[in-house]
Amino acid sequence: MMNLVDYLGNAQHTELAVISTHIEKKKNLAEYVVQNNQVKIFRPAKTHQSNFLRYWNYLKFYLGTLLFVIKYSPEHILYVETLSSWPALIYKKLKGKKVKLLVHYHEYATPNEYATRMLLSKWMHKIELKMYNQFSWISQTNPERMKMFREDYPDVFKGMNPDVFQIMPNYPPRSWEDLSKKGPLDKRPVKLVYVGSLGLKNMYLEEVVNWLKSHQGDFTLDIYAHNINEEAKSFLENANAANVKYCGGCTYQSLPQVLKKYDVGIVIYKPFSLNTVHAVSNKVFEYVACGLDVWFSTDMTFTFEYTKLNAYPKIIPVDFSKLNDFDFETALSREGLSYEPSSYYCENIYQHLAEKMDLE
Repeated sequence: MMNLVDYLGNAQHTELAVISTHIEKKKNLAEYVVQNNQVKIFRPAKTHQSNFLRYWNYLKFYLGTLLFVIKYSPEHILYVETLSSWPALIYKKLKGKKVKLLVHYHEYATPNEYATRMLLSKWMHKIELKMYNQFSWISQTNPERMKMFREDYPDVFKGMNPDVFQIMPNYPPRSWEDLSKKGPLDKRPVKLVYVGSLGLKNMYLEEVVNWLKSHQGDFTLDIYAHNINEEAKSFLENANAANVKYCGGCTYQSLPQVLKKYDVGIVIYKPFSLNTVHAVSNKVFEYVACGLDVWFSTDMTFTFEYTKLNAYPKIIPVDFSKLNDFDFETALSREGLSYEPSSYYCENIYQHLAEKMDLE
């Protein structure tokens, strides 16, 4: 959401306040830095792992946020995900039609998944369901997720203005575009990269690493992950794969400079949830923006919508469970193909949101 903050913060005649939490120091992530003086950042609480401190910080976040928005008195309030909804919902109850209420869901959750979530999330979602008819904007990241979401609650959404339901993918900004990567992928080794959270059971990490061990002259793989579970970390440490390297984390701001060093970005999710199956990873768009080909898991069925084979950077489905059958030479070939830059940038998406909020 940093790109959205940057975009809205640059809108004319607009003051923007962002309410978030402090990042845990152990995650080694840099907190978002304000790009201009029209953006105010308020962090009333920290994230924490222990139960007592976590609930204490939830309380600080909710009460601090509610007091802040009452004092700040915004005309529009956008929250992201159900767990952050309570202050926005209460503020809407207090202000009524004087405030426009908007929500964006970065992840899709089924009713059954909501039912198994922590008590706070279940309770807030019940309030959301009662108030959706007062919202000015409800967005998901792609049409398939929105379709499932609306089908989950047909009685709730019956009769609502369809214009309330919007699609807001998480695209990178146009400044990421890298026009220098226009040549053939004929040098060896080809440089693969993986960026994002990393697990062993929910991703094809083991399959990819074992395949790469038998193609040491053809490929290298660098992995950038702030959030990596111990199982995956232990596997990498003991894999004995000379051409696979865990590089630690990478900040979002530095990602374009990091990615420009590579040839192919990989997305290796297994089908462990509907949220994953009906998804297209942010990394698909970020890799392509920086001129990399993309190899994505065939289990991510919605991502097939973005397959591109007749120009490059290519976006190619790969069955990571059967890598020995993968014709990587054909996948890497750019013979007879022309360069086609990405069209997936956030500015057009956010312009539509700004228009809905009467900012443009």
